[in-house]
Amino acid sequence: MDAERAIARRLTYAYIAGLALIAILSGAVHVLLNNVIVAQGDSATVINVAGRQRMLSQRIGLLATDLHAGDATARQPLLDAVTLMERSEKALMQGGDLGIRHELSPSAHRFYLEGATPLDFAVRQFVLDARRFAQPLPGGDVEAAYRRLQAAARTTLLPNLNQAVSIFEDEANRRIEWLRTAQKVVLITLLITLSLEAIFIFRPLVDRVRRYAASLYELATRDSLTGLANRRHFMDVGNRELLLASRSGRPLSVAMLDLDHFKSVNDTYGHAVGDLVLKRFASLALATLRSSDIVGRIGGEEFALILREMSPFDASAVAEKLRVAAAADRSEGLPVFTVSIGISVANANDRSLDDVLRRADKALYAAKVEGRNRVAVALDD
Repeated sequence: MDAERAIARRLTYAYIAGLALIAILSGAVHVLLNNVIVAQGDSATVINVAGRQRMLSQRIGLLATDLHAGDATARQPLLDAVTLMERSEKALMQGGDLGIRHELSPSAHRFYLEGATPLDFAVRQFVLDARRFAQPLPGGDVEAAYRRLQAAARTTLLPNLNQAVSIFEDEANRRIEWLRTAQKVVLITLLITLSLEAIFIFRPLVDRVRRYAASLYELATRDSLTGLANRRHFMDVGNRELLLASRSGRPLSVAMLDLDHFKSVNDTYGHAVGDLVLKRFASLALATLRSSDIVGRIGGEEFALILREMSPFDASAVAEKLRVAAAADRSEGLPVFTVSIGISVANANDRSLDDVLRRADKALYAAKVEGRNRVAVALDD
């Protein structure tokens, strides 16, 4: 019992550990999915801002051309575009604005801030030239500023901004692919964990519960000494058989059996030998009867039989066969024992198995009065 409890305890701990691991893995899947969503959002924002830088460079170039041609209404839109481009550049470099949460990645940092002509410097120079042209200061070279911003907008700046967008897109794709791979790994690990838990935890637990339930059923329905049906189970089955017999119109015979002078066996040889006699008789009964017949121990040395579809004549023949087998038994270490048997057949007036058993018991009493070791049939059947 202690070993069983130790095994059950270990299985329970393993089950709890398995559930905890599944919860952790499920949480990891949730975190990864959330990171995928956040990464998609961040990447989309960064790519959108970087793409807007391309559009703003072209818009600034066009508005500067209009203003240079004398269209004064282009000045304010030009300044607004310059302000937005400057703010977008700052957000890309530092984060914390325009929906961008993080600073540049290492590869984007190298492209924007390192090398002979870093993009950040080019963008800031472009913004500075655009301001100098839109809001000229005394003594400032407006034409030079205009020529520089036009040259940048048409040649050097646009390809670099396109390349920046490509860098952000590649980083987003790599990040998302990594997260997807991690998600697959966690999902596969979760499935493997569930499989292992099913094989090594759930299956043993279910098997032990099944065996325990079967053991409880045996305890509830079987006589612990002989393995035959106990009184309660015998009565339950017998009442069902009586109901079926009454519905189908088929005969049902019931027998009461009592080992003769069994008290003297206990007194002479001891209860241990008496128990062996009871077990031996149970074995003889199971070997003699059909598999469809039901035999139960309903008292100390009292047994009962339910014989399906048997007339009094057939039931008497079976009972006589069992009586002869018991009287002829010479099992080593056991005393000679005999059995008296009373038989009754169910009729339409029987409301329960008790009614049939009472008549069989009267027949058993008659068999004992006549000298024991014999079979008697109830006459009022």
